[in-house]
Amino acid sequence: MKNRQVLDYVGNIEQLAYARAAELTDGAGRGNRIIDVCNGSGLSFTVCPDRGLDIVEASYNGVPVAYRTCSGHHSRLAYESGGIHWLRTWPGGLLTTCGLRSAGNPNGEFGLHGRVSCAAAEDVGVSREWAGGEYQIRVRGVLREARIFGENLRMTRTLSTAFGTNAIDIHDEITNLAGTPDYVQLVYHCNFGYPLVSPDVRIMAPKHPVVPRTPEAEKGLATWDVMPPPKKGAPEQCFFHTLPAGKNHLASMSLVNETLKMKMTIAYDTRTLPRLAEWKAFDTGAYVIGLEPTNTWLKGRAEEIADGTAQKIRAGETLSFKVRISFET
Repeated sequence: MKNRQVLDYVGNIEQLAYARAAELTDGAGRGNRIIDVCNGSGLSFTVCPDRGLDIVEASYNGVPVAYRTCSGHHSRLAYESGGIHWLRTWPGGLLTTCGLRSAGNPNGEFGLHGRVSCAAAEDVGVSREWAGGEYQIRVRGVLREARIFGENLRMTRTLSTAFGTNAIDIHDEITNLAGTPDYVQLVYHCNFGYPLVSPDVRIMAPKHPVVPRTPEAEKGLATWDVMPPPKKGAPEQCFFHTLPAGKNHLASMSLVNETLKMKMTIAYDTRTLPRLAEWKAFDTGAYVIGLEPTNTWLKGRAEEIADGTAQKIRAGETLSFKVRISFET
């Protein structure tokens, strides 16, 4: 059942679908706010307002789908900004937002993947309501990257799911509140792990150009769509995909695991996210496929401003970014 008929069977819709705010009380993530969401149809996930309103834990029909790093939950206050030290406090998870002003390689004042995933959201709210016969759950909040005499970017994020629809819709609006133009770099770093990701998984997409990012990736170009078993010391590989857009300017790519009878599809609006970066790591303990809609080439802010590929945002302008992660059997 997808609509209000289900109310004939329950005393409270929260018997099936709910969102519950809590706080971590132990370990390196102590004090972090979390919001656990269960959509009543097989999809559950945890939103972290103190870590960029990102999504860490996630499962579908009881099967974990997100890759988690050995670092675990960390307070944003432990963030180390230089070089690749971002990795020390990165929990992994279903969605990590990289940006807002720099993503990809460290450069200048910016470390790996920028600051926003270690920012705390404000005006955080949860709504649970019936709309058009569908029970919808939304988590909303505001993130900032700003300083006096400098940048002033404001991102409003809305994460939504619904009873009967095993999908998470991510809608971000970034506004330049400064009086001068700026550049926005975004990577929706979506990380999938075991048991969804195993040698049984296949990456499926329409025919399209695939560009290896590094010489190591070029060695694996012929097998970009499959995953080998874990191999100690195996180097990571990264590929850029320019996928054809269909209805509503959406492009998509899927992970299919026939053994689990599970399919995940990530779709994104190509008007502001023109490509998808695929990250494959198959070292022992670091076994993950990242499918990452982006407006960058992961070269970092300075280099992409210099070569003209960085996305400009005018003073007062708002840019809209949309990503959907969906699951089915």
